[in-house]
Amino acid sequence: VVVPVPTFFSEQQVLHTLEQSDVDALIGDWTTIRSDALQALGVQISTPEYLVNLPVYRRASTAQHAYLAGTGKITFTSGSTGQPKGVCLSHEHISIVAQSLADCVNGIAETHLVLLPLSTLLENITGIYVPILLGATSHILPGQRTGLMGSSQFDPQRFAQTLAIIQPESLVLTPALLLALIHVAKLQPALVTSLTFVAVGGARVSSQLIQAAHALGIPAFEGYGLSECGSVVCLNTPASMKAGSCGKPLPHSEVRIAEDGELLVKGNVALGYLNEPFQSEWLATGDLAQMDEQGFITLSGRKKNLIVTAYGRNISPEWIESEALALLPMTPLIITGDGEQALCAVVRNTEDVLNKVTQLNALLPDYARIRTLLLLENPNAIPHWYTDNGKVKRNEVEASVKQLLESHGGLSLAGQSIERIDLPFSHPISA
Repeated sequence: VVVPVPTFFSEQQVLHTLEQSDVDALIGDWTTIRSDALQALGVQISTPEYLVNLPVYRRASTAQHAYLAGTGKITFTSGSTGQPKGVCLSHEHISIVAQSLADCVNGIAETHLVLLPLSTLLENITGIYVPILLGATSHILPGQRTGLMGSSQFDPQRFAQTLAIIQPESLVLTPALLLALIHVAKLQPALVTSLTFVAVGGARVSSQLIQAAHALGIPAFEGYGLSECGSVVCLNTPASMKAGSCGKPLPHSEVRIAEDGELLVKGNVALGYLNEPFQSEWLATGDLAQMDEQGFITLSGRKKNLIVTAYGRNISPEWIESEALALLPMTPLIITGDGEQALCAVVRNTEDVLNKVTQLNALLPDYARIRTLLLLENPNAIPHWYTDNGKVKRNEVEASVKQLLESHGGLSLAGQSIERIDLPFSHPISA
């Protein structure tokens, strides 16, 4: 059984992953983890063996492995709570997804550049298994070369340098990394001419973002998947695409929409979580979606994040946040407003943020427009708003915003002063 451990996990998350999965050996550089913490787990760190140039640390373990029958890989999801959950997949699960993807891109791309960490299931499949099935070339470089540092820091200049050298035909990107590629394409259009297939997923993708990529010659195609389904479930392709959707289900998956709008998936569903087998053949994804007559799936947001306003309107914050990403690429905002009459956005205070949010409002229906802005010097510096992996703790943000809006004095949080701006819906857009 193989257990990939994301390099961007915090020390606490790494230790939790190792303890839960009960591994026999650790491969790689683990010097970033405190030696006493590893020793507490029975890891002998003083005398590593070597596999080629990789150190191998043995673990003294007397516990019996209690993996679900058929488990070949355990992939830990980062989760929004900060505590990773181990998803148990069989070798067959991996093979089926890899073959479906290979069939989709066969003849389209023969040179792939691995950009996401290989510890993520998606890139693990698209960066290793799919190229092997196709007899294609996959370039696996350290993050310092590709520009990706950790899970949420990126250097576009290093990325551009690597594109110039490798000239890949395919990439797998998150929406934020697609923004970086768009930035590169605007400055150096020649660097994207080799690309024939760029898959985008990991979060809701704005149709404006896909259109902006296409306008620059970037063949971006939105997809959708989750670890509990062995990675990719739906994907747009050059042969079958609908703007704004995440594509049609791949041959190995079947989907339907529940009465409350939640996307359900059947086929190639994982065995379960560690020591917790799935009980139903239909997996409740937690994502809200619609399906059209042609079978294209369009995502709207996470079910648990749904905002219900005082007027009874249901709004997915991810919808507005993804639309904002195209206007404020380097200044992501957070939408709140559950139970309130209007929505509020928390955003970094930049020179043109007011104008950009006003432009955003012009694109949205009246019930989804932002009424109040809370401008902070650095929202990322509010520690209790984020998990160790940089995911937003929406309940924490919602509670903080509610308290701030009810305050009658000067607004401040975690040592930062906060400026409040109330927007009329008809606020003029400056040139």
